[in-house]
Amino acid sequence: MSIGIPMRKVWTTALIAVLLASGLLLPKSDSRAYAANTTYYVDSASGSDTANGTSMGTAWKSLTKVNSVTFQAGDKILFKKGGSWNGQLHPLGSGSSGNPITIDSYGTGNRPLINGGSLASGAAVYLVNQQYWVILNLEVTNNSGTDNSGTATAGGIPRYGIYVESNGGGKLNGFRIANNYVHEVNGCFNCGAVAPHTNGGISLFAGGAVDGFNDVTVENNTVDHVGRNGINIWDASYHTGDQTVAVASQLSTGLKVQNNSVSYTDGDGILVFGFKDSVIQYNVSNGAGQKMIAGFNMNASAGIWPTRSIGSIVQYNEAYGTRTTDTDGQGFDVDLVHYGAIVQYNYSHDNEGGFILLMGPYTNTSTIRYNLSVNDAYGGQKGVFTFSWGVPEGTNIYNNTIYIGSGLKNPIYCDGCDANTPGTWSFKNNVIYNMGTGTYGYPSVGAAFDYNLFYGNHPVSEPVDAHKLTSDPLFVSPGSSLPGLSTADGYKLAAGSPGIGSGLFIPGNGGKDYFGNILSNSAAPSRGFHEAGSFAAPVQLTDYANDWSVSSSHSANMMLDSTNPSSFNGDASRFKRGSTATGYVIYQFADMKQFSADIYEFNINLTKVKFYSSQNGTTWTLVASTNTTPAATAAGWAFTQYAPTALLPTGTNYLKAEFSDTTSAWGTQLGQIVISK
Repeated sequence: MSIGIPMRKVWTTALIAVLLASGLLLPKSDSRAYAANTTYYVDSASGSDTANGTSMGTAWKSLTKVNSVTFQAGDKILFKKGGSWNGQLHPLGSGSSGNPITIDSYGTGNRPLINGGSLASGAAVYLVNQQYWVILNLEVTNNSGTDNSGTATAGGIPRYGIYVESNGGGKLNGFRIANNYVHEVNGCFNCGAVAPHTNGGISLFAGGAVDGFNDVTVENNTVDHVGRNGINIWDASYHTGDQTVAVASQLSTGLKVQNNSVSYTDGDGILVFGFKDSVIQYNVSNGAGQKMIAGFNMNASAGIWPTRSIGSIVQYNEAYGTRTTDTDGQGFDVDLVHYGAIVQYNYSHDNEGGFILLMGPYTNTSTIRYNLSVNDAYGGQKGVFTFSWGVPEGTNIYNNTIYIGSGLKNPIYCDGCDANTPGTWSFKNNVIYNMGTGTYGYPSVGAAFDYNLFYGNHPVSEPVDAHKLTSDPLFVSPGSSLPGLSTADGYKLAAGSPGIGSGLFIPGNGGKDYFGNILSNSAAPSRGFHEAGSFAAPVQLTDYANDWSVSSSHSANMMLDSTNPSSFNGDASRFKRGSTATGYVIYQFADMKQFSADIYEFNINLTKVKFYSSQNGTTWTLVASTNTTPAATAAGWAFTQYAPTALLPTGTNYLKAEFSDTTSAWGTQLGQIVISK
């Protein structure tokens, strides 16, 4: 297993090239001027390319006509439902912030079909170096009808359903791809010099050193039987030369991948590469990893995974049926060069390679919590939890529920680990219901096992745990679902379970369990993914500034800093800006009254920090605040604590901490903040 440095799963950026063959050549633009904020209609049956296109009765007919026009901000291009077009849809032009160009449908019947099967290569729907576009309600297919996988030594031809590209276009803004049905795309599995993971169903790809994306939403799409990947969002510019380090200022921002259904992909279901603080939620990946090429060194696939990124949140997803082929096969994966991932509230089941892969090198501070895994790792080659090349430094795995059925194998497996490759990591409050026969394999150096419940078979390799329980956790219906109950409900803790209230309190626990039940911010929790205790909503919200799970939102230039805690009173993690533009962090906590915020300043200037309150998160009022006298810490830093001079206004639900120093991006940092009712 290698990453090109060596590189695993993906080609190095040096190999990334874009194939602009016949289907991707840019059409010539219409010489006529077109007004902005105009709606155009396209009808494959009754339209005419000599018409003006501005009404249903004067609709255009062909993709050639649409592709010849440079559209303006606010324009809409509506395709008639029930219609079908062969070739490539590649309209020109860009929208503007708040006024995008929209592709959509009109009329009744089936979605309009864009069929790229006749193309020699490329995408059925294509945008390049354009921005502020919305693509809605299309059916898209792109199948040449021939085997296009490639071989172990020779590449096939890239093919895409919907493809948005920045090729020397810089950071492109404002894309929403929603409610589309993309299927039967025979992209290449080995694409030669082109990164194979970038072709398939829906793809956004930025290949240049200064290229990327901001403000991207991919939601409510159905992607089925495509190759290689289902949904791929990729910014290759994540580094500045050292591919083992993701540089925050290089990463794309503002990504949401949500409510998509992706099934039967040759390779990965959903892949996010090179983004900061992306949110991947409420998606379903079914049957990833359907293909492999014997002798090829990049057969690995996973259901849903981020890599070369910072601060990804992967939550409320379901992944199942992922195949191992000759490696991997997990439902989820936090891959190389990722910092601060949170994987929470997911349901993983029946994945041949296991629940989750955690890649050791150049990755740290992953949190895996409140997930359910059922009958994963059934292939027996990997584990429910698989570490590769050691355990990522700072990995925290807690309050997960794992059910391993009869005949299945390894709860934990380490692929390529040895005594020289462990990280410091913890495994706490988990419930392992083990009817299988496998073993626990992991580096013991740096490991902290505590307060887990191990039930069923107990191999000699079961971890030493000072507060372990081995009695039956009393699941409601383990191994099956009850009428009227979801599968997850079957793994709740029934009354009398020894797991109830017997876990270890973990600060910054996210505030809720898999089912949305409230967690205490001080009392012992239940073990596993279900909080069976009853707790009132907390009267205090505390953010230790070690991930983004507590705050509700923040500006794109905010980032985590865990360097040099000795200069910050031992505070191991703070929020800072990555640029001198004004940055902020917003907290949502109903009916808040008070707050205290730990601030570290390098060059003391008390005007750098301001706080604002709001009832609705839209209209903000400056909060009159006071602070303690700055006290020197170390290396030129000083500490001060801010608080409001009076109670916050009645009905305050939002608090914004704002930083506006124009001389130093990093010189003001937010440590712990406590908000009270």
